Amino acid sequence: MTTPLPPQPVVPRPSGKPEKEHWDYEEVYVRGDKGSFLALGVIAGVVVLFIMFFFGVRSWIETRIDPPGEPGDVVELTLERGDSSGSIANLLEDNGVIPSATVYGWYIRLKGGVEFQAGDFEFRENMSISEVLGVLEEGPVRVALAPTLSVTLPEGLTIEQIAERIDDVEGLTFDGNDFLRQLRNGRYRSDYGPPLGALEPDMEEWEGLLFPDTYSLLAESTPDDLITLLIDNMNAVGDRLGLYRSQDRVGLTPYETLIVASLIEEEAKVEEDRAKIARVIYNRLEAGWPLGIDATIVYFTGDNVLLQSELETDSPYNTRLRQGLPPTPIASPGEKSIEAALNPADGEWMYYVLTSTDGTHSFSETAEQFEADKQICIELDLGCGP
Repeated sequence: MTTPLPPQPVVPRPSGKPEKEHWDYEEVYVRGDKGSFLALGVIAGVVVLFIMFFFGVRSWIETRIDPPGEPGDVVELTLERGDSSGSIANLLEDNGVIPSATVYGWYIRLKGGVEFQAGDFEFRENMSISEVLGVLEEGPVRVALAPTLSVTLPEGLTIEQIAERIDDVEGLTFDGNDFLRQLRNGRYRSDYGPPLGALEPDMEEWEGLLFPDTYSLLAESTPDDLITLLIDNMNAVGDRLGLYRSQDRVGLTPYETLIVASLIEEEAKVEEDRAKIARVIYNRLEAGWPLGIDATIVYFTGDNVLLQSELETDSPYNTRLRQGLPPTPIASPGEKSIEAALNPADGEWMYYVLTSTDGTHSFSETAEQFEADKQICIELDLGCGP
């Protein structure tokens, strides 16, 4: 058990310190309560201001994203390939389409960007950003294209016949004579044309160098527009088929190969005969025989029905009398004929003659077989001459 402490003497309070000290302590305590209320007031004020600022900024942003009022007048703008979002935003703001390029930029970044095609767009003043993006995503305004005129030039035409076809096209600002004058003015060059000075002055240097196809022109197109298309197209087809390698493939220059292609174009009536006719031509050239292709004489005389006197008249184009190729193509060859000239069939044939009403030829190695085939042509009245 514990022993209680003895009673302690009571020490009197010092009389030097007034009782007021205790009340001073109470006054300090009261002033502290007033400071806390002030701090709370300040905090409350800051919160109110923050809320007001937040809603103010929010309202400001919302009116920039979707401005009040209806869209205004149409604004036509052209967006180029490679335009950045920033440059587009500035362009839209400068033209009154959107109120803020900055907010537009924020919106696009949050969205992850927007894709669009270059071209002409129709916006309106005072549009929302979502409406602007809708215009961009829809794509440029489709401008109505000017009506085009078709110029159809089939395989096998001569330069003069091409000019006649041009005369038949209504709506062009030029005619066939304008075309021929422009073509022959000396300013054009073909990748596959004859060497300079190789032809006589009266020979058509552009024969066989204009590719047959259907071409679309505008009403205001010029002869130069069409000529450029014709030449470029022939160059492109020749490049694709490997015409520039003709010396290695068939032993002829590209221009000579086009001459062969023009002969094939005039002679072949069905697809299967092209490469065989090419082989007959090459076999005869190699053997030193005249080609005997009457289409070359028809080209020279301009007469589809040849007289015996014309067959016997000497000219650079009379391949009954002269060995080798004619000096120029005799028509515009198509792609199939150029391809056949570069890829002749394998065979020993030296002759061919038309023996079917469907245009098929019979090919033979001997004169005897050729004469027998020719008799069929005569009996069917397919146009075999002497």
